[in-house]
Amino acid sequence: MDTPLILVAGATGNQGGAVVDALLEHPDRWRVRALTRNPSGAAATALAARGVEVVAGDMTDEASLKQALNGVYGAYGVQNSRTAGLKGEVRQGVTLIDAARAAGVEHFVYASVGGAERVRGIPHFDTKWEIEQHLRATGLPATVLRPATFMDVFTMRGASVGLGMMAAALGPRKSLQMVAVRDIGIFARLAFEQPQLYTGQALELAGDQLTVPDIAATLKAAGRPGRYARVPRVLLRAMGKEARMLFWFEESGYNADIPALRRQHPGLLTLKAWLARSSRPEAA
Repeated sequence: MDTPLILVAGATGNQGGAVVDALLEHPDRWRVRALTRNPSGAAATALAARGVEVVAGDMTDEASLKQALNGVYGAYGVQNSRTAGLKGEVRQGVTLIDAARAAGVEHFVYASVGGAERVRGIPHFDTKWEIEQHLRATGLPATVLRPATFMDVFTMRGASVGLGMMAAALGPRKSLQMVAVRDIGIFARLAFEQPQLYTGQALELAGDQLTVPDIAATLKAAGRPGRYARVPRVLLRAMGKEARMLFWFEESGYNADIPALRRQHPGLLTLKAWLARSSRPEAA
């Protein structure tokens, strides 16, 4: 039997790249095909050098998706509203799902967001929930991954501002769940490896749960900038819909069962462990 082929949409991005990494850890089990709009770009060229089949395609172009999905066993889909826009994100997600169904894909893994089924009024949560509902309606065998806040945001440029806003919303005692992007890729691989367990599941993903002061202390202990100034709540309210997510963190927030996730993936990273693995600090 031929080695099953997985199409990874968004393979040159953070989440898609993590899925590629996880699949390539078991090269004897999977072949990987990367969908990208720029197959001659540096990121795509680097994937090809690692043995990934790189194909040109656009998640809004049905013809290119039909070709990219030819012979595929499973597909991973992730969309980004920051680059595509909210309506564009939905269009990309729906088009990819419909193309996968038409191609006879046996397992579709969709990257949503933690809490998408529980909260309305956060624009980039609402779009993912709309895509989830469409996926469910098609009957396509699927697994939905709902990650919490990415650990990466705490080491990105401008992280101190984000921590300040989180401090304003959460206060000193309310905790926030977070996940390493690497672990999203591993759960995607687990879903493809064990369809009998993961098909039909929607899995909220987190590897750690910390208060803002504990996040800052963990960053400082790892030699990363952990300074922040608490932003006045009145400024958060003035942000309107953009602050809805922060206030939701305070109201209820993510609800991943971290111990259960760690039983499925014992290497699930805490923030401390993720920082230890990260090779290069980013300016905050």
